[in-house]
Amino acid sequence: MIKKLFENFVRKGTDWLFRVHSIEAIILKSAFGVLLAVFGVPPFVAFILRLILGAVPEEILSVQKTFTDIHILILAICSIAILIALGLIVYRVVSDAKNNFKKRVVVVEGRGLRDDDGSPLDQVVRKNTKGQIIPVLLDLRNRLDGKVIEPERALSEIYSVHRTILQHKKSAERSSLKVFYGGLTSVPYTFLTGVLLDDEGVIDLYDWDRTRENWRKLDEEDDGAEFSVNGVERVIHEEDVVIALAFSYAIDDKNLKSTFNYPTVRLTLDGMSSDAHWSREKQNRLAQQFFEVVKQLSEHDVKRIHLVLAAPNSVVFTFGRRYDKRNLPELIVYQYERGKKPAYPWGVLMPVAGVDNAQICYIDR
Repeated sequence: MIKKLFENFVRKGTDWLFRVHSIEAIILKSAFGVLLAVFGVPPFVAFILRLILGAVPEEILSVQKTFTDIHILILAICSIAILIALGLIVYRVVSDAKNNFKKRVVVVEGRGLRDDDGSPLDQVVRKNTKGQIIPVLLDLRNRLDGKVIEPERALSEIYSVHRTILQHKKSAERSSLKVFYGGLTSVPYTFLTGVLLDDEGVIDLYDWDRTRENWRKLDEEDDGAEFSVNGVERVIHEEDVVIALAFSYAIDDKNLKSTFNYPTVRLTLDGMSSDAHWSREKQNRLAQQFFEVVKQLSEHDVKRIHLVLAAPNSVVFTFGRRYDKRNLPELIVYQYERGKKPAYPWGVLMPVAGVDNAQICYIDR
């Protein structure tokens, strides 16, 4: 423990000494540099001369005596400068502490597909973000790994999280509030969370890396991959249309036919992969492409979209935030159940296109 504290002190001290360029750092470094040059260099030179010549020449000793008064003045000035720098450092530390206390960092973590608690997202955010961390847990687990039950209860929990964020927004300045989101919840719940948080400003995203088994930010570069779109041209005067959006996994035709009797439009990501979503720019660009497809269907008089997604959590959340609540068709986002008939037994009707509150829609077959 003591070793770690010492190493942390040395690391931070080194960073401050060589990397920080604040006014107090410049004053402190300059004052110590002058003191070292005035009081450290002459004795060192005298020591070298003694080694080489056996004694210090009288001329040099007389010069040293001449500068005694100047040395006192330099010492006084440098001491005052050091005290000023230390005062500025104390002021900055106190000021930063007050500002960090004012900053509120709301961390929304959704849990629903795994029974274990794993690594809490707020602990990860705490390491990288300054401010008062406020964890908001959206716990939709039913203690059955990979299963989803009680959809109605889940909707009320999601709305509760939305109200919590609104309360924090009202009690804090907008500039001092940051929101982070990361989750492992089923597709309809994640999409609904994105729809509800659409108007809450910038939200920083994390996603769970199943390979590394930790939370990761979306910090990779955009690789330029796009959706291949198929089926839009066949939609003519249809009120209901299925969109099958395959980002991470392929969507089977048999599963779609076990549930829907509507025309299907497919969006399939080029280079489809469960590990192709670590770019925020890419997600935003693909969400815009999705938006344009839905807008095109709306222009073809489609009234209701039945959306099936196979995508990572952060992608689903991003697409939910991008969906236009006022100008696009009604939207139902479905839950996939492997081995069931129908394969998509229920979905969530989103609060868009005049629908006031989200509702559960069951497929009766």
